[in-house]
Amino acid sequence: MREASAIHFDERDDADAFVAELAAAGVPHRLHRDEFAGEDDFEDAAWIVEVDGDVPGLGEWAERAGGWLAESPGGPAVAPPPPLPQAPRRLKRPPAR
Repeated sequence: MREASAIHFDERDDADAFVAELAAAGVPHRLHRDEFAGEDDFEDAAWIVEVDGDVPGLGEWAERAGGWLAESPGGPAVAPPPPLPQAPRRLKRPPAR
């Protein structure tokens, strides 16, 4: 079970209509506005609907309402970071004697 899914909407009207559908279905949710990284204009900020729990068919439901699910159903695949070196590496050879 997922803790919360984020659904993005470009238009507030679409987000409000989707929130009304969620409320009618009794699904717990939150609506807020969020800026994407690097956005300067607050008018371009997306409307985010956070849906609590695991709702079957949420991605398709969101697409029909004009939004999109921000993450894949299995969550983002993250590769483990490479191992850190044990000591600093020398970039130049020591002087010849």
